[in-house]
This record gives sequence, C-alpha cells and structure tokens, in this order.
Amino acid sequence: MLKVLVIGKGGSIVNWTENTAAGFKEAGHTVELFPVNGMSRFHSFYYKLRGLARGGKEKAVIDVMRAELRRFRPDLVVFVLISANWLSGEFFTAVKEECPTATKAAWVGDKFDHEQGVFAHHVDWVFCTDSAFMNLLSDMGSPVEASYLPLALDPRLFHPMQVQRSDRMVFVANRTAYREQVITSIAKPVVLYGRGWRKLANSPHEIHGYRLPLARLPGVYASSRAVLNVKNELNVISGLNQRSFEPYGCMTPVLSDDMADMERCFVPGEEILIYHSIEELHALLDRLAGDRSLAQAVGYAGYQRVMAEHTYVQRARTIAATLLS
Repeated sequence: MLKVLVIGKGGSIVNWTENTAAGFKEAGHTVELFPVNGMSRFHSFYYKLRGLARGGKEKAVIDVMRAELRRFRPDLVVFVLISANWLSGEFFTAVKEECPTATKAAWVGDKFDHEQGVFAHHVDWVFCTDSAFMNLLSDMGSPVEASYLPLALDPRLFHPMQVQRSDRMVFVANRTAYREQVITSIAKPVVLYGRGWRKLANSPHEIHGYRLPLARLPGVYASSRAVLNVKNELNVISGLNQRSFEPYGCMTPVLSDDMADMERCFVPGEEILIYHSIEELHALLDRLAGDRSLAQAVGYAGYQRVMAEHTYVQRARTIAATLLS
C-alpha cells in the first residue's frame, strides 16, 4: 500500500479534493490531505497573518506544506487542480525538493492556459476530466504523458433514499451566461439552486439564489423527478461535470446537454437523457412528466453504471495502477 498526499483546494463546491483523498483511503492506502486554502477559515486566516511576516501568503502555505512533506514522506503526491486554485511553480518545486523520489500526478478539472498549465512541467502524469484538455497539453508542448479520467461520485453521500419524489426538475449550479440562455428558454418551471439566479426572480422558475450546502444536495436530488445539467462554458470543452454522476447515486436520472465525452461514461438514451436543442429538451421534459417509468428506468440504469465504474475509489485505483504498476 502507498502513502498518498492529496493537495488541492478544500471545501470547493465539487468537494473534489476531499473525495479524492477518501477514494485513496477506501482503496487501502495511507492518506493525508493538504488543503492549500487551509483546513478551516481560522487556518486560512492564519496563513494570511503568517504571510505578513513570511513574505506573502503563498510562501506561508508552502512552508507549512514543506513541513508536512518532510513529516509524511509520501510515495505518491496527487495535485487536484481547478480554476479556483491554480498553483504556481513554487508549489511543485517544493514537492520535488522535499520528496524527490515520490511519484507526482495532476488531476485537472478546468480549462487552462499556458501560465496555468505550469503543472505539466513538474509531474509524472496528468489526468484530465475533459479529453480536450489533452489537446491543450499537446498545444503547449507539454512533455508529460496524459490520460482521460472523469469526475465521479462518493456513494457514502449520494445513495438511494426512501423519500417522496416530486415531479420537479432541479438544476443545482451557479449561473453563467450560457446557462442563463438555456434556462430562460425553458417554458416549464425548473427549480434553481445557485448563485446568480436571483436575477430571474420574475421568471416562471423557482429560485433559490444561494449555494446549496453539500449535505442537503443528495436529498434534493433524491426528491426530484430528474436533474437538469447544463455545461459551464467557462471551464468545460468536451467533459462531464460532477452533476453527470452524483444524481445517479440517488437513482435520479440526468437530462444533459450533449458533450463529446458522454459516450465514454454513459449510454445515451438508456443511462442518461441527452438534448441537442431547446426543442429536444422540451420534448424530454414532456416525456418525463407523462411517463414516470422512464425516469425510474434511466435512474436505475445510471445507478448501476456509476456504481460499477464511476466512484472515487475506482478513480484512485486507476491513478495508482497507471503510475505505479
């Protein structure tokens, strides 16, 4: 078994860093988690104060990380990278200096440019949640090998529940310009959770303009007829987001825009419902409203697929097998 250190942002809306660490732990490895923003608000504030005396917050964080690396001595370091915490080269240099023999990997979840893609010059492998990110690496002249590894779900949190389902369609995501364009084109009411949706207060939709706490999210999915999924045009090219997987833990079907990576993960029409236009979206909404057995069948088929292939422990095993077999 390995000693694995997972480095990334803690408490993100995706809970990705924590889920990755939990996956490695469930796979039987010894795991430590290093959130670059601190374990808590107090810890983050400590970094800011320490940075005043140590030449900046980043240097303070790196100093603490160096101490953790010397103490733990990991065999494998996994950087979980999203746009909310692109790391500078100093982070990767520190890991190399403190643990020169450790294997290092980056798992990347958002689009990146040349400056943000500095990680590619400091790790042994890049795992990409979006297959198009491998093209970005190639265009950058990246020297590192890369492979596709999508997001997943944590079945400890997202699991079947004995709750009453309503007929509502729910969409839990922050507003973007493209998402607003899609939502305002939908005639049937949708329940919206997320920042930025208050501007649609006069629409037919039910608005909850705040970030839904993670602990409440499974219950919302489990009590809904279906989950709407609309891509975030700011950070996705071909890939699937966490909303493509997590509702299926609750046996709730997903109604999604078509993405190039979709067939890598699901069978469209059987395990997930796909629309290519607003007209197709309306037609699928009508089908779901008129045929509850459709939602049940797709929800169950999707549940079987994610439990067989799309959990974080399976992702951890893939990373370990790719790098250390």
